[in-house]
Amino acid sequence: MNKKFDLINPGIWKPKSKFPSINSKDIKSLISNIDNSPKKRSRICVHPSETDLQQEMFISFDGNSYIQPSFHLIDESFHLLEGRGKYIFFDKKGKITHDIRLGDYNSDLPFYVRIPKNYIHSFIPLSSNISAHEVVGGSFSKSNTIFPSWSKKENEINISDFLDKVTYAPVTKLEKTEFKRISEEALQCVNQNVYLRKSDIDFIKKEMPKTKRKRLRILVHPNINHQMHEMFVVYSKNTFVRVNKHLGKDESLNIIEGEATFVFFDDNGKIINVVELSSYNSDKNFFIRVPRNVYHTIIMRSAEIVIHETTPGPFDRDDTIWAPWCPPDDQQKKCKVFQDNLEKQIKIFNK
Repeated sequence: MNKKFDLINPGIWKPKSKFPSINSKDIKSLISNIDNSPKKRSRICVHPSETDLQQEMFISFDGNSYIQPSFHLIDESFHLLEGRGKYIFFDKKGKITHDIRLGDYNSDLPFYVRIPKNYIHSFIPLSSNISAHEVVGGSFSKSNTIFPSWSKKENEINISDFLDKVTYAPVTKLEKTEFKRISEEALQCVNQNVYLRKSDIDFIKKEMPKTKRKRLRILVHPNINHQMHEMFVVYSKNTFVRVNKHLGKDESLNIIEGEATFVFFDDNGKIINVVELSSYNSDKNFFIRVPRNVYHTIIMRSAEIVIHETTPGPFDRDDTIWAPWCPPDDQQKKCKVFQDNLEKQIKIFNK
């Protein structure tokens, strides 16, 4: 791995920066370290501690890996970056009920799946390596992962036979993900076991220009009180995001399409960090973790941008503090002056 990260355990790294960012080269380094890691898995943990309410990691593992069937007492999600695979789901007696096949964003398969608590599941690799962005809604505790009595440990099963058995069966028909329009700028997923394809993102890209503020999002968490909030958002280049900070909770952004500049400020409006962002296949960072209580904004650099955003719930408007030195987005002339001045400050900061 490179100098951005500290090795904290065999196969496990943590970012050194207060503002963790990830690019595709970091994922390639994870892949290259698979063979040196226990169980042929390597990961970067971007959450600051095990008690943080949003556990988040980038993980790479070998195509022959065995993931023991289990269920969690909290929700988790899996955003596939490289490779192909599938989740299989079981009933309480260990009978497979269905599968969800996954590919990268540009495949015709779902690239993202959200697994509700108490769903018994296992992941089956279908390529030589797998790399993914995983999020778990809640602080880490071994007690949150439950292995049913019929679930076999790695040393109790012939892994090759197991993978051969489940690789090609079952093949469950991928139904269309259903949405409900809950506001001008938001669609709510109706399905409980949500998965998304590029075609779902293409739909909100098509609908976004019809909104007044040129933004539209898919909410994949079931309600505002849930402890793990996730959304897929489309912004236009002309979208202005007022500088804000979040009290007591981090958030993260995974850029799926487009380019942007992410800016961090101190409480007085002075720039303290600038991160250039783009999609996974670019040379720039595609991911940024935003620490709690730090003012920030994002400047769109492409005609449109698609972002996978995650933050702990429940939703509370009072958790977001708007910078008093930045105008609200309905004051267009003041926003233009602020943005022009900010561009000048960014150039000075980057010198």
